[in-house]
Amino acid sequence: MALRGVIFDMGGTLLHFTPEGQSWEQSEKLGTGAVYQYLRTLEYTLPPEQEALDAAWQVTRDTWAGIEHADVKSLKLDTVLSVIAQGWGAEDLPGDVYQDMAAAYMGAIQPYVRPLDGVYEMLRALRDDGLRLGLISNTFWPGSVHLQDLERFDLTPYFERLIFSSDAEAWKPNSGVFLQALDTLDLAPGEAAYVGDSLYFDVWGAQQAGLRSVWIEQPDPWLPEGIEVTPDATIRTLPELPAIARDWATVPDVPQSEKRG
Repeated sequence: MALRGVIFDMGGTLLHFTPEGQSWEQSEKLGTGAVYQYLRTLEYTLPPEQEALDAAWQVTRDTWAGIEHADVKSLKLDTVLSVIAQGWGAEDLPGDVYQDMAAAYMGAIQPYVRPLDGVYEMLRALRDDGLRLGLISNTFWPGSVHLQDLERFDLTPYFERLIFSSDAEAWKPNSGVFLQALDTLDLAPGEAAYVGDSLYFDVWGAQQAGLRSVWIEQPDPWLPEGIEVTPDATIRTLPELPAIARDWATVPDVPQSEKRG
């Protein structure tokens, strides 16, 4: 089927959420470090800071690794931070403290959010080619906060549908969240491509739902043990995408997921 629409991941695909030159781990520790300092101001007794941040990072990694089988109602920032705080020995916190913890965490990271190179050029080209555009983001953060980031960089006008997993309680790589976006955009799976930086959540997830996949190549890709995947296309920079989309829009192709039968 000819391509009629493109759906995007957000973090690492359209927007950076890590300070320049730093890793995901360092970014997470920036956020949890702000939570740690906030709890210290409330005079909670906590482990030494580096020990606490290392433990928080392990909670974050374990949570992401188990997303496919997790209770989706628990995959929200205040819930994850409550698990981290309990691990630090801060239990039975008042409700407003959880809200303030989340605000501290996001407030430490948001100043570093910035668009990837070439994002505007790429989105304008796809829109000018008449393709329908959507976004699906796996995120613990409230969608309203991410919407602020997208609006700050004038990105929202490009998209007809924005899905944030914490609000929708539907997460990649499960097919349901891809089908939600397709339904809104009036697209069949074979008429859409999904673009992202994760081989597992984005490429494998999209292909399981019948979409083409475009992987933004990463130096250290991660896949769960036992899963193998081949993207339908691989790019290094966003401006490479429109040419691939034009090929798929004019010459019907069969996605890798269908080829495997």
